[in-house]
Amino acid sequence: MRAALPFVLCIPSFASSARQYRGLERRLAGRAQVVAADLYGHGDRGPWHGARRFTLADEAAFFEALLPEEPPVHLVGHSYGGAVALRIAATNPARVRSLALYEPAIWGTLAELCRAEPPTLEIEAVRDDTLRLLEAGDDAAAAERFIDYWAGEGGWAATPQERRPRLRAAVRSLRDGWPASFAERWTPAALGSLDIPCLLVTGTRSTRAARRAVALLRGLLRDVQVVELDGLGHLGPITHPERVDAVLEAFLLQHARRTAEYAYKDALFP
Repeated sequence: MRAALPFVLCIPSFASSARQYRGLERRLAGRAQVVAADLYGHGDRGPWHGARRFTLADEAAFFEALLPEEPPVHLVGHSYGGAVALRIAATNPARVRSLALYEPAIWGTLAELCRAEPPTLEIEAVRDDTLRLLEAGDDAAAAERFIDYWAGEGGWAATPQERRPRLRAAVRSLRDGWPASFAERWTPAALGSLDIPCLLVTGTRSTRAARRAVALLRGLLRDVQVVELDGLGHLGPITHPERVDAVLEAFLLQHARRTAEYAYKDALFP
């Protein structure tokens, strides 16, 4: 009997959509089952309508429902999606075989463990500015502040007019996304207990907050490797998907093969 293909669940970044993983899906065609879905308030998915305050666990719950019982799964996440992937791995340690994260948005942990450091103050200022603008009803200015921080000054001005309505709608979800990401606070012990191979990818031109988050995780995760891509920023998976996807492909196939070898040995020696 042919073994089932490895299952790869991909979680996009804020203000993006599941479409950002189409290239990775093509690369892994025939070698893995790749599934990607939109975040709340993004792409074709509506916003959160719960009666209580939104949490990262609520975001994760939707993606957890996509996980099959078999075979073991591999998680890919970018920025906010990386933080969601970490939450899924923590609650499903027996099912998750590897994590591949591009600059996960662990802002609450950064605020807790790197309090008052310049990178932390930087991301807190972006949060405060965008929430203030959204509260004032100026979602265009909120989108400009958010996009320009991640893409660089002028990023919003360079955005085609036809793409702006979707981005403005996604940025409105920051009313839930910012509080949820800042409320998620990992302890060093909790991060150190994650016994799951993790790839951290970062760009040399990314923001200080994103790079500080990667450095923090590098020092706390048990089984971690870091790949730094020259010239890329926080939006590297979107602006340079070929370079990022090549790194993800190599890591995922390496750990998919390792999982298959373990399964074969278990079948021989139950």
